Amino acid sequence: MPNQSKSMEPPPNKRLQLGFAAALVPVGTHWQGDWLLLAVAVAIFAVLSLALGRAALIKARKHAQVEEELRRAKEELELRVIERTEALHRANEQLKQELAVRERVEEELRQGRNMLAQIIDTIPQFVFWKDKNSLYEGCNIVFARAAGLESPDGIRGKSDYDLPWLREESDAYRADDRSVMDSNTPKYHIIEQQQQVNGIRYWVDTTKVPLCDDNGSVVGVLGVYDNITERKGIEEARDRALAMLESLLASSPTGILVYDGETGVCVKANEAAAAMVGASREQMLAQNFREIPSWETMGVRRLAEQVLTDGQTRSIEVSGASTFGATLESECFLSRFDVEGKHHLMFIVVDMTERKRLEQEKRLIEAQMLHVQKLESLGVLAGGIAHDFNNILMVVLGNADLALLRVPPDSPACENLVQIEQAASRAADLARQMLAYSGKGHFVIEKLDLNRVVQDMAPMLEVSASKKALLRYDFASELPAISGDATQLRQVILNLVINASEAMGEGTGLISISTRRIDCDRAYLSESWIDDRLPEGCYVVLEVSDTGCGIDREVIPKIFDPFFTTKFTGRGLGMAAVLGIVRSHKGAIKVYSEKGKGSSFRLLLPCVAGGVDHPEPQAQQPLWHGSGTVLLADDEESIRALGSDMLQALGFSVKLACDGREAVEVFKADMDEIVCVLLDLTMPVLDGEQAFKVLRALKPDVKVIMSSGYNEQEVSLKLAGTGLAGFIQKPYKVAEMSRKLAQVLGAED
Repeated sequence: MPNQSKSMEPPPNKRLQLGFAAALVPVGTHWQGDWLLLAVAVAIFAVLSLALGRAALIKARKHAQVEEELRRAKEELELRVIERTEALHRANEQLKQELAVRERVEEELRQGRNMLAQIIDTIPQFVFWKDKNSLYEGCNIVFARAAGLESPDGIRGKSDYDLPWLREESDAYRADDRSVMDSNTPKYHIIEQQQQVNGIRYWVDTTKVPLCDDNGSVVGVLGVYDNITERKGIEEARDRALAMLESLLASSPTGILVYDGETGVCVKANEAAAAMVGASREQMLAQNFREIPSWETMGVRRLAEQVLTDGQTRSIEVSGASTFGATLESECFLSRFDVEGKHHLMFIVVDMTERKRLEQEKRLIEAQMLHVQKLESLGVLAGGIAHDFNNILMVVLGNADLALLRVPPDSPACENLVQIEQAASRAADLARQMLAYSGKGHFVIEKLDLNRVVQDMAPMLEVSASKKALLRYDFASELPAISGDATQLRQVILNLVINASEAMGEGTGLISISTRRIDCDRAYLSESWIDDRLPEGCYVVLEVSDTGCGIDREVIPKIFDPFFTTKFTGRGLGMAAVLGIVRSHKGAIKVYSEKGKGSSFRLLLPCVAGGVDHPEPQAQQPLWHGSGTVLLADDEESIRALGSDMLQALGFSVKLACDGREAVEVFKADMDEIVCVLLDLTMPVLDGEQAFKVLRALKPDVKVIMSSGYNEQEVSLKLAGTGLAGFIQKPYKVAEMSRKLAQVLGAED
């Protein structure tokens, strides 16, 4: 067996010793030699053994030293292992602690993140954050819903252009992002609009701040905004209210001042208040009410202190000069109000200048209205008297006219009849003057050249004026025409010249008569004597001025009163008739006078279009005669008798009626026989107007001539468009009746 043979072999040292012995003692040599060899061999062996022993000892020592070193190394290693184990244990314990701390920190961080996420998702504000390229990295649930997303996770990676905002809104958002990130500076309260997914646009208030990494480099932007649509609406409403309040304050005609009750400094002033005192708003705001001299002298400061003390509103009327030199005529209201617990004084100033002027004007208008009422009342009286007077004159003048027709021309009675006729004509002129005073004095209306009217009167005016008075004329060229009655205007001019002459007294003086054209506005016309609300436009002015004694200011309002005079003997209606004539011509009078400096009466008469009328003078014509039956209705028996005589003298048969009802009955009975009806305008039962309407209903083509003491224009206004055949004014003569009947019936012959 290999293992067994191997075990039976001698040890290496034994094999070496045997080898040496065999070599030293050869076989077959002598015994001594063999001992020598053996001794040598033994010596060698001893030496070798000693060397080997020494080597073994050295080796053993080294082995022991190695083992000792190994032991020491093992002990050191064990010690180190123990130390390392303890270090590892300590490190493990420390790691466990650190892991526990980290787990706790991570848990807290997780909880914090969850809390932050919950806070972000539950707050009502819209929160979002973007990267450096303005791409969304996250948002809260409120923002996601506004952007039309189901959850905040859907926002990641989107840009503003992917959301429902309008493009111009997205452009603005990205521009703000760039501004914040480039400047690394927050941007607060960006007020802008945002289109919602439902199409509604909200006003939003946005704040954006830069997001930075640990090195401070900007990596994105965080934005938070709030829906301020409702607040914006409230602010806009407040701004509108404030703007309206400021506008009202600025445009208010009432002066408004506000002072701090403690310091007395002016904190608010509007333009009206500044204008009233002749200052600017800046000057007003620089004032302290306790240091304003005019407040002290007018007693306003004392009142202001009382208002600040007890809070009771008070008022005061002030009159005088302001600190800035303006004249004040105002009413002031002082009241107290509180702002943030501090008393303030409100000072409201109402300018009384215009009100007092209006009150004065009102008093003047009331006086004028009273004067107008007096004139109208007296006018009604004068008109009634003139109407009745004309009926009486009708009898006188008509009978005188008929008598002249029947008396031979060489009869001595003719002269008496002519004088009666002239006296009756003068009385008729007086009646016309009374009608003029009553405002019903239009007679012959023509387009007149006022220059020509005055020029034609020059000889009469020279005779009528005082010999010591010098008449001077100043006529404007190319004067527009006026519409009026030349006779009435002559009466006005004559009356004014006579008054001017009498104002001279016994001394010498100048009377000027001038004409001109003027364009009058409402303000100018309103200052005339008795404002009849005349229309603005072109007027012809006739001015009569003198260098006489003038008129007292207190007397001027009375000069147009009937029967008023400053002379010992008056002339009755006088200036009242002048005023009545001017008013009947739709004109006005302006009076300028000062005691001792003369007077000026300015007549304003409205211009009319077209040229001046030039009537041809009527030649004396023979009486026209007709035939048929004329119905004459008048409530005056004398006029019925006179009219019957006149009609019969002209070849007509006559039927008479004493009132309108009888006239209708007579007309019904002889309708076919009657060729013309002569009706008096004023009759009992049925007046002329009522009777005329009934007659027209019975026979539409009936010829009716209306007769009245009033003028033709007055009657024509009442019966315009009714088919009236003609009008004849009382008193009239046979010739006038002949001409009127020829106009109405002559065409049928």
